[in-house]
Amino acid sequence: MKLSIQSLTKSYGDRDLFADFSLEIDSGTRLAVVGPNGTGKSTLLRILAGESAPDAGRVVTQRTARIGYVAQELAGEELERSLVAWVMEVLPSWGDLWREWDAATAAHDEAALRRLGAKQAELEQLYGYNPEHRAHAVLSGLGFTPEVHGNAVGSFSGGWRERAKLARVLVAGADVLLLDEPTNHLDLEAIEWLEQFLLDYPGVLVFAAHDRVFMNNVGTHVLFLGGTKPLFRKGAYDDFLAWQAEMDTQRAREEKRLEDELAKKMDFVRRFSAKATKARQSQAKKKQAQKLERQLDGYRPEKKRKTLAFSWPEPARSEKTVLSVVDLDFAYSGKRLWPPLSFNIYRGQRVALAGPNGSGKTTLLKLITGELDPASGRIDLGAKVDVAYYSQHQLEILDPARPTLAEIRRLSDPHTTEEELMSVLGLFLLGQEYFDRPVSALSGGEKSRLVLATLFLRRANFLVLDEPTNHLDLETRETLIGALERFPGTILVVAHDRWLLRRVAEQVWVVGTGGLTVHEDGWAGYDRARHAADAPEAPGAAGAGSGSGAGAADAGLRLDREAQKRLKRERAEERNKIYKELKPKQDAYAALEAELTELLDELGELEATLAKPETYADSALMSGLLQTYQRRKEASEELMERMEGLEKELRVLEQRRAALAGGE
Repeated sequence: MKLSIQSLTKSYGDRDLFADFSLEIDSGTRLAVVGPNGTGKSTLLRILAGESAPDAGRVVTQRTARIGYVAQELAGEELERSLVAWVMEVLPSWGDLWREWDAATAAHDEAALRRLGAKQAELEQLYGYNPEHRAHAVLSGLGFTPEVHGNAVGSFSGGWRERAKLARVLVAGADVLLLDEPTNHLDLEAIEWLEQFLLDYPGVLVFAAHDRVFMNNVGTHVLFLGGTKPLFRKGAYDDFLAWQAEMDTQRAREEKRLEDELAKKMDFVRRFSAKATKARQSQAKKKQAQKLERQLDGYRPEKKRKTLAFSWPEPARSEKTVLSVVDLDFAYSGKRLWPPLSFNIYRGQRVALAGPNGSGKTTLLKLITGELDPASGRIDLGAKVDVAYYSQHQLEILDPARPTLAEIRRLSDPHTTEEELMSVLGLFLLGQEYFDRPVSALSGGEKSRLVLATLFLRRANFLVLDEPTNHLDLETRETLIGALERFPGTILVVAHDRWLLRRVAEQVWVVGTGGLTVHEDGWAGYDRARHAADAPEAPGAAGAGSGSGAGAADAGLRLDREAQKRLKRERAEERNKIYKELKPKQDAYAALEAELTELLDELGELEATLAKPETYADSALMSGLLQTYQRRKEASEELMERMEGLEKELRVLEQRRAALAGGE
């Protein structure tokens, strides 16, 4: 299966999203489409899905290719269908197949049986042996408990309906799968399930996401939109960022070299253009300078889009104990969420609350911020503690009819000056052109930035945040996470954004029916414990402690001597196999490294030659040297790319070898 983009062009007004863009995407490619908001990610997905037409060019797939794309709006009869029936509606009727089979068997119609057998094989190839089981598995993986599979689609909230639409596309199966923000509305467990599902997906996957960890785990290639032309690179998103940074460094270095060279030539022209004896040389230098200026145009960085950049203002210092909770209890409809909780949060702590859906994370935040009253127990804030609360439903507090400037004025301290309000709106990329724009006309990301701007103005020293990265694009998420890392106050956060949890949370507290479990080593410790709990039991573990005598318990937990010998042999064989793969790759890497060293030395010599005054005087020599320099430079970049690919392969093999050594 192949998806072919041929000379695609799409513009909005006088702005080109892509112009004459072509790309071939093969099966097994998982392409992450990235770039700032407004650069055409969703537009490209709609064009690939056939939901939108390009201005020019075309998208080509096999005629029989099945395209999977979440696009439909739910309405009328669909909302009345049961969840599982609506999801399975996309599958062919197996009941019809078996009825035809029974009739053919009764009639001893061998030709019909052969035809139906072929049809059965085809359906199993497309949808699996048991499509009903597949539908239930996908729904459960996306967080729908078996008890709600029979509920009407219309009984679910908007976020859960989005999950249902994703489930329907995944159950249907596709040769080309197109996903726009698939992790929106998913909790951590559902995101990780979706990652595994997509890692096993054999077709062409093109997706846009704002979840950095998801992009790194799933993507095999990156398509960056937002520059002068789309950039396509092999590797995960972090690999792309590293490559982009290296290219920026190289471009800046080359730009500096050309600028220095240009300055020398122009200095010669200024000094000697009036002298008759130097007139010819001066004219030649002028032409060389003009040529260098044209070269420089190719190295000057593209005009940067305006991006969000801020740090939280320095808050007032609070008491050491920011929050004290004693015997806190709460129940919904008589059902207790947890046993009475007691804990303290101290100044400067950064705590993430974790736990499955329904464990009461958001409820606990609402109790702390006073939005809910406890059934019993006490919640005390320390002296000089100022709380700022960001709810995952915070956008609902905005008045859609008000202009943006009037709305931030309504939500801010009345003593805040007009100049401060306008300045902070500008800081959050909601400058003068937004002041009179009604809130209803803002995008989801712009509304989120408006709410963040109100938090900024609070100058609070205790941030209580519930899913703060929802609705934010990748660049804004990165800025917010960086600002939270630098925030000198106290943070309590609930989030499913693993990148935020890794970088901001120093501790993870798991809340649930067992009370509070504290992971002092943050996200890493919590993630390790979570996956250890999900891992299958070790051989013999079920029998541990079930026998009598001192040796019975040990027998359930240890492999016997023969099994240990067999395991050692298997590990030795695996190590040998890894070594046979590793050695030629190490040799190849060393050879490339030596070749790159030679090329870099040659580039250094060429740079020294190009800097000599006598080289400037010989335009033919200068031209030839510049062409040679460019060829050597391109060759060095190609070598670095090949070495980067080998480094990844070597890293995987080294990790496998280390894992084997660790198991000894």
